[in-house]
Amino acid sequence: MNYLIDFIKEYINNNLFLVILGILTSYQFLYLIIGIFSKKKTFKETKEYKKYAVVIAARNEELVIKNLIESIKRQNYPKDKLSIFVVADNCTDNTAKIAKNAGAIVYERFNKEKKRKGYALTFLFDQIERDYSISSFDGFIFFDADNLVDKNFVNEINKAFVSKGNIVTGYRNIKNFDSNLVSSAYGIHFYRSVVAYHRPRERLNLGTHIAGTGFVIDSKLIKGGWNFNTLTEDTELTIHFATKGIKVSFCEDAVFYDEQPTSFKVAYTQRKRWTKGRLDVFLKYFPSMIINTFKRLSFTIYDMFFYSFPWPFYSLIKVILYPIILGFIKNDIYTNIFWKDFLIVFLSMMVGIYINNFIFGLFVVIKERKNIPSSPFKKFLAIITYPWFNMMTIFLALGILFNPFVGWKEIVHDDVREIEDIKIKR
Repeated sequence: MNYLIDFIKEYINNNLFLVILGILTSYQFLYLIIGIFSKKKTFKETKEYKKYAVVIAARNEELVIKNLIESIKRQNYPKDKLSIFVVADNCTDNTAKIAKNAGAIVYERFNKEKKRKGYALTFLFDQIERDYSISSFDGFIFFDADNLVDKNFVNEINKAFVSKGNIVTGYRNIKNFDSNLVSSAYGIHFYRSVVAYHRPRERLNLGTHIAGTGFVIDSKLIKGGWNFNTLTEDTELTIHFATKGIKVSFCEDAVFYDEQPTSFKVAYTQRKRWTKGRLDVFLKYFPSMIINTFKRLSFTIYDMFFYSFPWPFYSLIKVILYPIILGFIKNDIYTNIFWKDFLIVFLSMMVGIYINNFIFGLFVVIKERKNIPSSPFKKFLAIITYPWFNMMTIFLALGILFNPFVGWKEIVHDDVREIEDIKIKR
């Protein structure tokens, strides 16, 4: 037992960086308080109706693409101010045909070498520039093919866009929260983003981040086309513009619904891509974020530095690699007591992560309960099981360490609910 106590003391004493990091990110506790206890920010009515192009990147999405387009066409917004563009990327099904019949302007792309979403969007914007001109639209609204859009989405995000400009992201709700414990964990993750990041940042007039879809961007910001092609193009776009002093705003009344994975295998594959993509973006923009934090005296850039920080790899080093290396140095790694104590410390940390995320998930679900389309029992069950979502981050980093060549893989979307089928159970 004394060995264990000495081990923990030495571990803490040799992790001054951990203490410093905790101090530097302590402001996020204030975010949580604001997110839980503050009301949403609303934007004033406007008679200025911007002209938007909705852009959708789709690959083999014949089951869901029509429902998305139909929900866009039913917007409470002037019809002549909305155009819908779809890039059918390397499709082998009827995505292009169905999208075209539903009323979208469709471009087909076939490139087996560059298959990820960023490349598809680059192609799509090249076609829009050629046939229509990017500058002919005030802004571009991004959706994924599996999304569904509340009828007031464009009207609400337009109010925020008129008020704030640049980039505005909407409220991501979950289409299939109650499918199983995988989709519900994803759901709480995104509701957590609303409570702990989007809402408090907007209340404090700080820039937030976009997460894949459901956002609008000023056409002036992409007049040269789409140039974000990493594994996580959403994070790259966020950080790129943050370093230039351009903030992402949050419009809580602009609601859209997103389909989440229902398979642990798919979840692992997708989140491994997220983890590797976030690492690539962080390494790419690390110098720029440091320099511009001081150059612009920007707390938003400072905040985005820690948002994009590769936490899974930090956890991997802190929890697994550092103790093992220390064991090698001390020549203790060959003893049974070392591995016994290592396992005790590791399991203790996992329990700590579980408790922390359980409590966090509980507060988030209580706060957002009226927005979650699920029964009270399934919400409670989701809170209990949610912590696995963050407990697996160390293993994601470990997987990348052994196999750093992470590519993009297609995710099948088969939830065919229409926007009218989604009921908020209050």
